[in-house]
Amino acid sequence: MSFTVHILGANSAVPNKNRFPTSQYIKLDREAILIDCGEGAQINLSKYKLKPSRIHTILISHLHGDHVYGLPGLIGSFNLAGRREALTIVGPVGIQAFLLGVFETTFVKLTFEVIFKELEHTGLKHINELNSVNIEAFPMKHRVPTFGYKITEKERELNIRSEAISTYKLNIDKIKAVKKGVDVTTEEGEIIPNKKLTKEQLKCMSYAYCSDTVFDKELIPFVERVDVLYHEATYLHELQHLAEERMHATAKEAGMIAKAAKVGQLLIGHYSSRYDDLQMLEDEAKLEFENTRLVRDGDEVTVGV
Repeated sequence: MSFTVHILGANSAVPNKNRFPTSQYIKLDREAILIDCGEGAQINLSKYKLKPSRIHTILISHLHGDHVYGLPGLIGSFNLAGRREALTIVGPVGIQAFLLGVFETTFVKLTFEVIFKELEHTGLKHINELNSVNIEAFPMKHRVPTFGYKITEKERELNIRSEAISTYKLNIDKIKAVKKGVDVTTEEGEIIPNKKLTKEQLKCMSYAYCSDTVFDKELIPFVERVDVLYHEATYLHELQHLAEERMHATAKEAGMIAKAAKVGQLLIGHYSSRYDDLQMLEDEAKLEFENTRLVRDGDEVTVGV
C-alpha cells in the first residue's frame, strides 16, 4: 500500500527562479488530493504530466497568497475543460468568500459544484473520507488561522490464503466474514483463528503536511509516528529570531519536531528566496533528524512500499 507526493512548489512567499510557491499533488489509486495552490501550480501540473482531472479534494492550509493565488486559475481551467464532477475545497473560514468573490468579479459561471468545508481553528477535525484514505486537519500557529493535514490510508479487506478455502470448506458467507477479520468455526466445532486463514495485512501508510507554522511542540501529537512528515524550513537557524517574528520555522526546528514525533522520514520545504543553495538547510535539519530530505519542484516521494 502506498501513494505518491508530487512537489509542485517548494518555495515560500516570493517565487524563486527555480521554485514556485507551495503546492503538492497527492496521487492515490484513482484520485488525487491537492494541498495548497500557489502561483505556478497549473504550470507544474502540466510540466510533470499530472492529471488535474483526478483532483477530488483541495486542502488549503491558510489564506496567505502564496498558498491560494493559483487556486482561482486552476478552478477556471477546470471550468474551461467542462468539468462536471463535484470538487471539495477544505480550508479556513474565508476560503469560500475569497473564491466566490473572484468568480463574481471575473464573470465565471462554474459548470460543476464546489463543496466548501470551512474549518474553525480549534482541535482535530475529521474531513471527508475519499475512497482510499482518511483526512484529518489540525490547527497550527501562524500569523493567520492555519491548518496542517494528515492523510492516512484506509485499512483494506484481508486477503484469504488460497489453500484455506478448500481446507476449511469456506462458503461465500464465511469468506466474506474472514475478509472482515472474523474467526471461522468448522462443522466439527473447531475455531480457526483468522490469522491462520489470511495473509499478513500491509501497514496503512500516513503522511502529514505542516506549513506554515512557527516551531510548536503542540504539533507532535498530531503527527506522531507518521511515515512521512513534510515540515516547513523557511530559514537556517541563524535567523531563528526572524522565523519566530514571522511565525515560521528553521530547518533545525523541523528536525527537532521530526525527532520528537518519531516519524519515519522528514521532508523540508517552503524555503526563503534568499537561499539558492538549499543543501545547507538539509544539512542543518539532519543534525537533529538524520532521515531528512529537502524537496524541490518536480520531486516525487513515495509514501510506502
